[in-house]
Amino acid sequence: MSETTETAASPKDAKVYSTVQEIPEGTAGLVEGQYVWKGEDRSRVFIFFCGAVSGKMIPLSPIFQRWKWVHKFSHSVVIAHDPLIKSSGKLQLAWYTGTNNGADFDEIVSVPLRLARSLTDGEVCAFGSSGGGFAALMATVRNHVDSTLAINPQTNVLRYHPHMRETFLRTYLEEPKSLQQSDYERLSISGSLWRYYDRCRTQVVVNTHDSLHYNSHVLPLSRAVAQQNLNSFSFDTYDDKKNGHNPPSMNRTLWLINRWWPKAIAGPYRKEVQGMKSLKTLKDPGAV
Repeated sequence: MSETTETAASPKDAKVYSTVQEIPEGTAGLVEGQYVWKGEDRSRVFIFFCGAVSGKMIPLSPIFQRWKWVHKFSHSVVIAHDPLIKSSGKLQLAWYTGTNNGADFDEIVSVPLRLARSLTDGEVCAFGSSGGGFAALMATVRNHVDSTLAINPQTNVLRYHPHMRETFLRTYLEEPKSLQQSDYERLSISGSLWRYYDRCRTQVVVNTHDSLHYNSHVLPLSRAVAQQNLNSFSFDTYDDKKNGHNPPSMNRTLWLINRWWPKAIAGPYRKEVQGMKSLKTLKDPGAV
């Protein structure tokens, strides 16, 4: 592997480029409002989707979560920006849905997808946790990516915490009115399953001690997947009472990533990853 920086440039300090081709290998930059790490291995590219932003971070938007990780990757990484998370606003999470009268998910992710595809000769991989996991799964079922890993994801916006859901809906609807069938499709992974070609290798990993996401988000999706006889999904569980909904530590998450995508983590950093002994397959999710 060629020599790289110990850490990638922060989004605040990253240089702005016109194209991803201008970014030197082993460095990061901003292109069309997305944060891009230029890796040396073109066999894959990753799109990272972001989850909820803490209130104190909103004024610093755009927010690119996990940018401190990307230098550990052999492949390029595009961290997608959610345009509804604005420094002048109050939204902490918008799931990349857009508004019901504006740009939708497909339009929002078209830019990071285009950048990602220009960085690989192979597969486009989606990754996210929580709200970012929702977006990664939506990229799956709308047939934008080749493989996906989602950790403790929401799968239905309307089943999320009421205060965050209602704050989001006030922006999403733009004016007071009822949700339509098309909105339910945009706000639910199961609602978009009818679009899915069953070709994306997809793994969902959930903490059994994250009761909201385990019972109200992942299990309903696993049942819907089983009912539709989709073969490309797999579901794993792990047990972490202490962390609950918080994702596994960086080194454990990197282990999950490297397990799903072998050699995704650059050689010098593979020794840092930490396995998860409690990880096991949800063998018959439709029967749960």
